[in-house]
Amino acid sequence: MSDRTYEILYIADPGLGEPEVDALTALIQGYVEKVGGRIQKVEKWGKKRLAYLIGKHREGSYVLIVAEGQASIVREVERRIRVTDGVVKFMTVRVDEELRKAATRKSRRREDRRPPQARTEPAEEVQQ
Repeated sequence: MSDRTYEILYIADPGLGEPEVDALTALIQGYVEKVGGRIQKVEKWGKKRLAYLIGKHREGSYVLIVAEGQASIVREVERRIRVTDGVVKFMTVRVDEELRKAATRKSRRREDRRPPQARTEPAEEVQQ
């Protein structure tokens, strides 16, 4: 079975400072690597206001981790995140199918934009 790409988005407790959020991110990256996954990208989006109250919090620090691995890593990583202090909310989404579809659409658009081939018609002989 081939590796799949997952986005793990979590919201950290707003009471945590920047060093604590970095430590929490390193901990979650360690969870992914321990079960055989590979980290492709980590994006810290910073502290943002939440759309609704989550555990009496009005804001939180958002972090996105893009990981690659087998389907079995998701269950273990989510289990560990649930018991980790400092994580208010999290979500894992499989994105490899969407990336494949987006690449297909992009190549089709590129084909559509390509100018049509210049048609060369045989020159008619002019009789005098």
